[in-house]
Amino acid sequence: MTSPIMSSQHHDREQDHPDIVRQEYADPSRFAARWALWSRRTGPSAYDVAFDALVELEPKRVIELGCGPGYFAARVHAAGMQVVAFDQSQQMVDLARARGVDARMGTVEAIPSVGGAFDAAVANFVLYHVADVGRALGELARVAPYLVAATMGYDQLREMWDLVGRDLGRRQGLFMRETGQQLLRAHYANVRLVDLPATVDMSADDMRNYIANSVAHRHLASRVPDFNGTRTITASTAVFIASNAS
Repeated sequence: MTSPIMSSQHHDREQDHPDIVRQEYADPSRFAARWALWSRRTGPSAYDVAFDALVELEPKRVIELGCGPGYFAARVHAAGMQVVAFDQSQQMVDLARARGVDARMGTVEAIPSVGGAFDAAVANFVLYHVADVGRALGELARVAPYLVAATMGYDQLREMWDLVGRDLGRRQGLFMRETGQQLLRAHYANVRLVDLPATVDMSADDMRNYIANSVAHRHLASRVPDFNGTRTITASTAVFIASNAS
């Protein structure tokens, strides 16, 4: 029987289709709108946990894939580490450069050649967008002995998506909290999971705004029913720390 993790028929083609991913992050206002809602979640931020995990590794030179507008890379740089960051969106690269980051165009499935060795790689909330995650993890393992990677779980925002009829079953083929460990062990000797269960309270308007700022699912925004107050929504995230170092 084919593993659901490896079977391409389970892939959410909207979430890992390269053209749609590029469109999702081409407009920084959409990213900012989603982030404004997502940042209200309870518990520690996955970015903070990933940053602390990276600092513990004491790397001198870091490579980040899927850097977005450069917030994390700028923080790494401010902490005294040298960082080279890549994103497939030129708009995101420009935003990262405006924050003083050495940002360049590139994808995690084919990491561009950069002079010098890296001590650690970072891939936060990007690997579930990758169609060929095995190739991406092989590339990450090739360029650095350590990897810090934040991702979401199967149940992230499940209650909201259930309201509008989005099928989340296809998440099983992606790099998620539930599948990350198995996928990473094919490329790294040591894998550690930091689970970050949380919730976020969302009103009907919050849900409509979040969904409307998604390229792949914005057509579902009008399906959010009216309701009073807010509803508590699952916010499932995790951070993986993987290593091939002795």
